[in-house]
Amino acid sequence: MEEKKVIKTKKELEMEKAGEKDVKVGKEAEEAPLETEETTTEKAPVEKRLEKGRMTAQKIFEDMISTFRDKQGDFEKAMSEYTASSAKLTMDVIETENDIVVIADLPGVKKEDIVIDLTEDSLEIMAIFEDESEFKGENFFKKERRYGESKRTISLPKMVKIEEARAKFDNGVLTVTIPKEEKKRHTLSVE
Repeated sequence: MEEKKVIKTKKELEMEKAGEKDVKVGKEAEEAPLETEETTTEKAPVEKRLEKGRMTAQKIFEDMISTFRDKQGDFEKAMSEYTASSAKLTMDVIETENDIVVIADLPGVKKEDIVIDLTEDSLEIMAIFEDESEFKGENFFKKERRYGESKRTISLPKMVKIEEARAKFDNGVLTVTIPKEEKKRHTLSVE
């Protein structure tokens, strides 16, 4: 048979020890029931440790969330420095019959803040986006506008004539037109 545990009040336990089993129980005995010593030593410390662990985990989680909220602006600024390269400069590269045309969006950039490096087979565009915010030092809820130096290098699909290339910047759009190198043929005579 299964043995049942009896839950007794503190007063009942004291009376059993004293040998007074038939004494009436007063209002004091109606306190919240206490468990026997066996159960108390097994259950209470485990529950207390679990509750303490839950409270500690909750505090750590709340501290992390608070720190993330406080540092969100700094984090976004730092991340923008790492993502400022090719993902920031959007380009179209078009090949016509005689030219290769590259069109890049550079909103908010001044003409003097653009550097174009060209080789026979690649083009690099570097632009400086200035942080012209009147709210410097303020706490931003969200800051998505780009700033700093952005650079992108692309391989050109054909060999080009570097010295005949030209660039035009109008309303935040840079257009670089590069004439393609003509294929040279040379006929060999057989001896």
